[in-house]
Amino acid sequence: MAVQTKLNNTSMPFILEGQSFVKTGTIVKDAARTTVLKQFTVLAKVASSRKYTPYVSATQTTGASMPLAIYLGPDIAAADLVADDVDDLDILVGGGCTVDENQVVFDDDTLSADTVVNAAAANPYMVMTARDCLAMFGIFMQDTTDISEFEN
Repeated sequence: MAVQTKLNNTSMPFILEGQSFVKTGTIVKDAARTTVLKQFTVLAKVASSRKYTPYVSATQTTGASMPLAIYLGPDIAAADLVADDVDDLDILVGGGCTVDENQVVFDDDTLSADTVVNAAAANPYMVMTARDCLAMFGIFMQDTTDISEFEN
């Protein structure tokens, strides 16, 4: 009896063009975490510790509501983040590069590139989205279409 198999590979790069500035950083411990932190997750930075955290709220006042970086490394198990801070991670912090918007991950499904970041306390006339915040740091998102389709 013959067996048919197929393999769907993707070769779309995440960083599409431009100069990228990648820095080694730390993602802060999250004792309540139950899911994997995926590659290309949008990050914010806790002002007091200067450590990164997944961008999960547009209204926090700790600095964690400002999307400003993207995690580039492999997925991180929830157990690792529950146990302690995770160090020596590659984090895209800017530089003037364009990334594939379709690969960008928001850790909270209610957030997106078009989520309005709460800046009203600092300046009620400055309304910015997560996309705008990342662009301020030199990370520009571009919607792409991969012309190579998966095999039938």
